[in-house]
Amino acid sequence: MKPEVSVIIPAYNCEDYIAQALESVFAQTCCSFEIIVVDDASTDSTLEIIRSFNDTRLKVITNQHNCGVSSVRNYGIQKAQGDWIALLDSDDWYAPERLEHLLKIAVEQNADLVADDLFMIRDREQYPWSTLLQENKLPRDAIELVDAARFVATDRPSPINAPRNWSFGYTKPLIRREFLLKHNIKYDESIKVGEDFVLYLECLQRKGRFLLVPKPYYYYRTREVSLSTRKPTEYLAQSCEITQHFIDQEETLKDIDRQLLKVMYQNIDIFQKRLTYYRTVEYIKQKKVVLTLIQIIKCPYILIYFTNKLITFLEN
Repeated sequence: MKPEVSVIIPAYNCEDYIAQALESVFAQTCCSFEIIVVDDASTDSTLEIIRSFNDTRLKVITNQHNCGVSSVRNYGIQKAQGDWIALLDSDDWYAPERLEHLLKIAVEQNADLVADDLFMIRDREQYPWSTLLQENKLPRDAIELVDAARFVATDRPSPINAPRNWSFGYTKPLIRREFLLKHNIKYDESIKVGEDFVLYLECLQRKGRFLLVPKPYYYYRTREVSLSTRKPTEYLAQSCEITQHFIDQEETLKDIDRQLLKVMYQNIDIFQKRLTYYRTVEYIKQKKVVLTLIQIIKCPYILIYFTNKLITFLEN
């Protein structure tokens, strides 16, 4: 029988977590589903743990070489048979009723993407410390229809010394597989940050209906190791490139979304200023005085950032 949902799980060296992820899918309260796990050339016992699950709904694909999460997800979607694609990272897990509730809403409201709030839970801890909507101080009492401009507006770096920003790009929606195929939307395998964000935005640019349910059914594990591995300059430089790509793309359309363009221009300005700040910090750490001075002369607002940081330090 054709499954309603295909759950795609990329797996790489996740022996401590993959069993919980799989168990949470098998514990779902309703709907027919398949699980497609793509092991991306793990070198630990991840593959052995996956294969220890004896269930015909589980399909295991193994890569001989590490290809990266975007390639893995694309391959999983290509092999999927379900009407809906559900995303799950190997170190996260679902609440038992997640697929039941989201699928019901998706069908009733004719959604192309339907996401829930996220429980944020630290590695090795038992209870969540917050949710995505709570961290962003957003309403949690009604389903929201998210358009492209609203979605992009959530993707802005936090002010210096402020708590981390959690954009809607962190959500893990159910996505109508037919919509992806119709518009030939795939994960961009050339980028290393914000892969989900880019895919969701492409769906929104093609007028996909994105619903955000204010209840959390997805447990998002926040691990310090994964958060600290990317340098701010690398992340921000790629964010600038991605935003500029979407600006160029939007400006070529006949039906231009002016509000979306406005938000994207605001974002790229913030990204560029923040990138300049962190590059200056790197030059200071490397004792490159001339390059530091050049950056400050070109971008005087950097002094404002440093002044605010100094004030914060003195106040503490």
